[in-house]
Amino acid sequence: MSNKGYLTKIIYAALVISFIGILAIFTIQVSEAKESMQSLTIDQAVEIALRENRNLMAARIQVEEARGRLVQAGLFPNPELESEFGFDSFFANEGERNFSAGISQPIPLSGRIGAQKRVARVDIKRTFAGLADLERILVREVRVTFIELLASEEQLKLQETLISLNSELIKGIEIGIKEGLASKQDFNAVAIALQQARQEKDVLIAQRRSKILQLNKLLGKPPTFSFLPWGELKYKSEKGLTDYSAEMAFVKRPDLKFAKLNIELARADLKLAKAQRFEDLTAGIFYEKDRLIIGTSQEEIANSDQLIGFRLTIPLPFFDRKQGLIAEVRARERRAEERVGALKLTISQEVSDALNRVSSLSAILETYKSGILKIAKDNVTLVETGFKQGLVGIVNVIQSRQQFAALTSSYINAVRDYEIALNDLQIAAGSYPGTIKLNKTIKDENR
Repeated sequence: MSNKGYLTKIIYAALVISFIGILAIFTIQVSEAKESMQSLTIDQAVEIALRENRNLMAARIQVEEARGRLVQAGLFPNPELESEFGFDSFFANEGERNFSAGISQPIPLSGRIGAQKRVARVDIKRTFAGLADLERILVREVRVTFIELLASEEQLKLQETLISLNSELIKGIEIGIKEGLASKQDFNAVAIALQQARQEKDVLIAQRRSKILQLNKLLGKPPTFSFLPWGELKYKSEKGLTDYSAEMAFVKRPDLKFAKLNIELARADLKLAKAQRFEDLTAGIFYEKDRLIIGTSQEEIANSDQLIGFRLTIPLPFFDRKQGLIAEVRARERRAEERVGALKLTISQEVSDALNRVSSLSAILETYKSGILKIAKDNVTLVETGFKQGLVGIVNVIQSRQQFAALTSSYINAVRDYEIALNDLQIAAGSYPGTIKLNKTIKDENR
């Protein structure tokens, strides 16, 4: 066997081994995590985030605040104790004195307390709706970040395979140069490809670290928290796309419920404002004792009187009848109604956009599976066969491999975008895991 034939077989063997590595990036799964790392699936990440996300935990305290406002809204006004004492020591100093004491109670007769409680109950429902929407947004962020992390892992595996391929080629070409069977030009071509793969790997490592830190923040974990993302970024055609619609979203979306509750809140505030036109009347009882000195030229006579009586204060709404407040609340009600209409339009657009992205990317991925990737794979096989027979050079092999790697990278990105689009469709339609069953919660609060 000639030296050239021997070298060709060495390089060809390296190509075959590396090519198998490229094809395996979609099927190889890590069988064992390091003892110091926790395996984490996308569903587990969502569950942890809903339980431990710091911002969400802080926001949940708002429910306690709202319930406190309901308690406060139903409290009766406090009574008032009044007392007066007068004497003439700094003037005539005749021993005259006056003392009075009384207690009064504001009495709301306009339905103000009931109106306040209605406002507070709506506020509780709004708080739950706001929390449910925070969960919806959090679930989307966790899923998208996790999908992007899985894509980074797949891209990293691809670059590591290319680095292994080009490293083996470098070794083979170095041997060939020494024996006069390969050129410096071949060496430079492979060296450039190797350096490009290493640089791309460094970029991907930085991106992966950034995604891990971002995910740790969403999970409520410290930056030092380590985990192994577990899952397969693989295209699976979604069959039930017809189940997702704007009408479904109108029923399930918590932000739309929040907007509708703003209308309900404005109407409750309007009733409260009308009730506040008539301020509380005040009823009270008092005791009064006077000591008077009646003086004559011959003598002074002390006269003492004791009185008990009732007091009633009725505010008269002649000027301030809450006209400005009522006008403000009515305007707020109209604004809330317009906001609901605008949000419905936005939701319809979000669902339509996500459906379009899912359908378009699904069609593209089908062509990848049945067309482009297969052609690129067959082309690599043909070029390798030609190289083995001495019909093509090493540069052609490198180019065919890089072309296949580029298409593989595009496929990974397309699957990533498809999974994100599918997630966006579910989130837009209001179909997502959460801790708050909003319809049941609102029904319970209405009791």
